[in-house]
Amino acid sequence: MVRTRPVLLILGEAGTGKTMVARRIRGQNAMRLKGEALQDACARAVRRGHWPDELLEADSLILDGPTYLNRRPGVVRLLSALLVARAEAKNPTVICQGKSDDTAMLLLDELEPGLRVTMTLRFPIGRGRVRFAVRMCHQLGLETSVGRSLDVSEPWTYRKVVRALHAHRRELDPDVTSGD
Repeated sequence: MVRTRPVLLILGEAGTGKTMVARRIRGQNAMRLKGEALQDACARAVRRGHWPDELLEADSLILDGPTYLNRRPGVVRLLSALLVARAEAKNPTVICQGKSDDTAMLLLDELEPGLRVTMTLRFPIGRGRVRFAVRMCHQLGLETSVGRSLDVSEPWTYRKVVRALHAHRRELDPDVTSGD
């Protein structure tokens, strides 16, 4: 269902992997608008009176973190029109939204429920954390016992685990450069 609906809303705390999931579902080459680029695109659309064809016709579009939409009804109408046009053209769009600002739900009001799907991401708990650490150990060439015994302070994040494992790897071999 996630791949067949033209609009996907991914909700989750910062660092839960919203953009990574969006790219995995829609492809690494999906056009992505985030922060200032998203604001600039909206401003250009207002000045032109319409969205540029490159956004309307992009094979896949990721809107990463439109924020404070409840304070900007004009932007809501503008982005909703983009979503509707893209959905009608069967061009998929993903909206990534942090849990602290769930106003992206305002964008979906113009869409028929059958055109959209919502996914919520969260950090793993318990054994899920260990599975992630062990999987990262495999990728980094570390013994899986390192991942099983890794103690990461709360609040737990994927980034903290990756950094701790890179640090461990550097301790074992100081000549190794890390990509964290």
